[in-house]
Amino acid sequence: MDFNLSREQTDIQKAAQEFARGEFNPELVLEYDRKQEFPLPVWKKACELGFAGLHYPEEYGGQGLGILENALVAETFCRQDSGMGCALALSDFGSEIVLQNGTGNQKKKILESLAAGKGLMTLAWMEEGYSPRTFSTTAKRREGGFLIEGRKSYVPLAELSRFFIVLCQTGDDGEQGQTALLLEGDAQGKDVSVRREKLGMRMVPMNDVRFRLQVPAEDLIGGEREGGRALESFLNAIRVECGAMGVGIAQGALDRAIEYSKRREQFGRPIAAFEVIRNRLSDMFVSVVMARHILYHAALSMDQGKPEQRLILMTKRAACRAALEVANSALQIHGGYGYMTEGQIEHFYRDAKALDLFTEPGSRQRNLLAEEITSWRS
Repeated sequence: MDFNLSREQTDIQKAAQEFARGEFNPELVLEYDRKQEFPLPVWKKACELGFAGLHYPEEYGGQGLGILENALVAETFCRQDSGMGCALALSDFGSEIVLQNGTGNQKKKILESLAAGKGLMTLAWMEEGYSPRTFSTTAKRREGGFLIEGRKSYVPLAELSRFFIVLCQTGDDGEQGQTALLLEGDAQGKDVSVRREKLGMRMVPMNDVRFRLQVPAEDLIGGEREGGRALESFLNAIRVECGAMGVGIAQGALDRAIEYSKRREQFGRPIAAFEVIRNRLSDMFVSVVMARHILYHAALSMDQGKPEQRLILMTKRAACRAALEVANSALQIHGGYGYMTEGQIEHFYRDAKALDLFTEPGSRQRNLLAEEITSWRS
């Protein structure tokens, strides 16, 4: 299999790099991180330049490219800055459900808005206790629509999003009884709590949201009781996207460690000349390259319409592990300076840890992978 990027893919990667270098001002990054604010002006510029919705069909405002191209942009952004990169990558969180299951009208309304920078999107599915198999949030049939009642936790960008997708339980048979419903961000009957304080990914505000409202039947996404299938497909897409963010964070931390090790001197020599530092840098490099190969392979399998489930499950796990290990090693190489906010490395480490927990813990990915390789479900 040829893993060389095409000319078009290389150009996209280069354009993303130039944009990130020009717009991800370090002082601005620190301010957004400190305030836990989403970088709206930077996101709008990214949308104007076509970095949003790369893999949406052209008829819905996208560029008709693939998951791999989308991953290249997320990786490049996170390489320049972990926090800003994660925020921009997650600005359309949940859009895969619309892309794969929505009606033509739903796709036109939502995807065009997201690609043009006219609104953010989020998916409300997680609940306290983490069990995607049965939700406490319910949707009951009412005349002309559904009555949604319940509470969702850790909803990204809930306070800013124009569009919401809510996963609800409409039957008693677990994942087979779930339904995806669409609602507008300003809908009455939606109560967004104060944002949660977080260690990392601070430019992606998260909230708990209470729902008690009725939505019309035309806001059903896909068929009734098909939400579980839509969620699983979405999770595969977000595993790859998180993998791209993880690889970017790892590469960004490695870049800074290499640069610092060549600049910092001890005993009259750059610390890059010492074997202990050289060995550590070598191990970091291996971790990044391995995670990147898994990521590109998984993304390519999805673009070819033959998704390799084992690779997809491996992607987030391998990339997040690389991001954590490489960022931690970069901290050690930087010494005390690495713990200082202005040194950047500390927030790469914080974002790597947050990404590892985002959407699903590593233990769940390991269990799912075990089911794949043993053909036995616990």
